[in-house]
Amino acid sequence: MAFVLTVAFVNGCATVISKMINYRCTKVLGTNNGSLVNYVVASVLSLILLLVSSHFKVDLYAYAQAPWWLYLGGVFGIIAFLISMVTLTRLKVMESTILLLVGQLTAGILFDTFFFHNISPKKLLGIALVAVGIIWDNRISSAEREKSKSGA
Repeated sequence: MAFVLTVAFVNGCATVISKMINYRCTKVLGTNNGSLVNYVVASVLSLILLLVSSHFKVDLYAYAQAPWWLYLGGVFGIIAFLISMVTLTRLKVMESTILLLVGQLTAGILFDTFFFHNISPKKLLGIALVAVGIIWDNRISSAEREKSKSGA
């Protein structure tokens, strides 16, 4: 279990690092070109991993039989990428990351509720507390910026 928790933690770190690299890429190349670089590199690496995998097998029949909505992962991926790049121009990395987490928690609770009929007041309270923390931090940060602008 410790290994799985460590890998999940590393995944969280990798997500933030990826977001920052992609943000810098879009600042240099522009949003559309940065997005293209991100997805082309990811596609090439995915293909290489498939080719070197011992489980490599292309089953065109399986692709044809899959429900259409299974192909929306890439659509939501590009939407998430573009939203991250736009919001990082206006938010601190920490704020962006926490809001991403709150969004993921909210979506997780909605999926649990609608598909598994499993929701608890503790989960709702947790999301509310994180959201309140973000609002509080924004107010404190705004007050500190105003204070430093006024020279006090």
